[in-house]
Amino acid sequence: MSFLKKYYFLIIILILLIYSISTFNLIEVGIMEARNFQTAKEMVEDNNWLLPTLNGEPRYQKPPLPTWLTALSVLLFNSKSIIFYRIPAILLLFIIGITSYFFSLKIKFNKNESLINGLITVSSIYIIAIIFEAPWDIFAHGFMFLAIYFLFSSLENKFNLKQNILIGLLIGLSIMSKGPISIYVLLIPFLLSYLLVYKKINVSISDLIQILFVSIISGSLWYVYVYIQDYQTLLDTTSQETKNWFNYNLKPFYYYWDFFINSGIWLIPAITSLILPFINSKISINKNHLLTCYWVIISVILLSLIPEKKTRYIVPVLMPLALNTGFYINYIIKYSKQKSISSLWPIYLNFILISIAGIIIPAIYIYNYGFSFFSTITIIIALSFIYNFYKREFDKAVYLKIILFFTMINFILPQMYSNTNTNYTSTDLFHQDIKELKLYSDYKITADLIWNLNKKVRKLELSKINDSIFVLISNKNFDAKNINIIENKLLIKKKIKLNFNTTTEENNRYRDRLATNLYILSKK
Repeated sequence: MSFLKKYYFLIIILILLIYSISTFNLIEVGIMEARNFQTAKEMVEDNNWLLPTLNGEPRYQKPPLPTWLTALSVLLFNSKSIIFYRIPAILLLFIIGITSYFFSLKIKFNKNESLINGLITVSSIYIIAIIFEAPWDIFAHGFMFLAIYFLFSSLENKFNLKQNILIGLLIGLSIMSKGPISIYVLLIPFLLSYLLVYKKINVSISDLIQILFVSIISGSLWYVYVYIQDYQTLLDTTSQETKNWFNYNLKPFYYYWDFFINSGIWLIPAITSLILPFINSKISINKNHLLTCYWVIISVILLSLIPEKKTRYIVPVLMPLALNTGFYINYIIKYSKQKSISSLWPIYLNFILISIAGIIIPAIYIYNYGFSFFSTITIIIALSFIYNFYKREFDKAVYLKIILFFTMINFILPQMYSNTNTNYTSTDLFHQDIKELKLYSDYKITADLIWNLNKKVRKLELSKINDSIFVLISNKNFDAKNINIIENKLLIKKKIKLNFNTTTEENNRYRDRLATNLYILSKK
């Protein structure tokens, strides 16, 4: 454990590198990622950094900071490989893990316990999944989490100008990643929790003004620029996004009540950690545990008040939840030998579920693909938990073993679900044919299809097309006869059925939008 104390940075970096190698180049680009990546690509190609576009049209729905960082990563590494588009999000995951480590030290964990907390955070399943599902979120919440760490440090010690500027800048970076969302779901719940536990917030008016001033300036400059350059589009976009909060994807108030499920392998310790402070006097006297506990609860309540609800919106709750889970795990490490087996049922149940998953998942992999190093190690780890049950060993090493188990699973699952679609269309099949041609579409196509086509796609208006040869993307099945019904001066030179789903169509709920037809058309 002394080695872990000294090299905690390297441990977290190693875990994230393993995630990167094992998953981040295998998982297909989803629609949310494609919006960010395609916008970043157009920034680089069109040198249009301040007025971002998606498929040549203004893209103001989200602030551009994550897209800027994505574009800079591609430029820096001079590669269009998918891993380099994802590197900025991986770095933010690392920042969140390190912030959890230092935050844990601030709330009186020792270095070993803080390392476990940091690893709990980066191994919470939806914190990883959000990188692929909504790449803006990891930036917004990552910067805000770091801002809250420095704010907590100032509240516990003393505010100063340098730290105030840093806090304000980090809040501004969060705003520049996804607007004020993180203020609502992370910062405000933290402040309310702090007030509830410590009864007061020691910050002077001048310190508050400094933080607010830097936050507003750093978070609003881009909005001001766009308002000056293209105010009507910005207003229309903002209006539509605001309406969505109250008219789109509406869910009941209790939609987020199962939020702890999104912590994945930490599910049972997570829910237990929220209940324990209110039923156990040894825990309830710990103000820092109450702080993280209230922080989680208030965040969930505030999220529940907004009519529009999506699973990914729960991600910021998982950060204080990881810290809160650390308190319960620390409690188990200290008192498990003194407790009866019946009182330890949550932790036993957690290990039993992990063991079952650790045997079934590798077994399926072995059945389909044969033995591998990672599947074998995963089964060995899962079986070793039986020994821990018998010996009632729930020390720090056991929890680090859970992290290792999770890491091995990260090697197995993506390989089980990647490139399983035998009908997948490689761009090599048509890239040379369409390289010099303009692309048009007769229906509204999505960002992930545009990303796979690797070119902008214009809306089809036949009367305005002057090209003698062009490409039509259509979900209709034309042949040489019925294409002429649309325009009797067109001939089909080539037809290619496109299918960019990397997984089998039965397992992919987005299969329809990534399966279409490509026609190379020429005028008679």
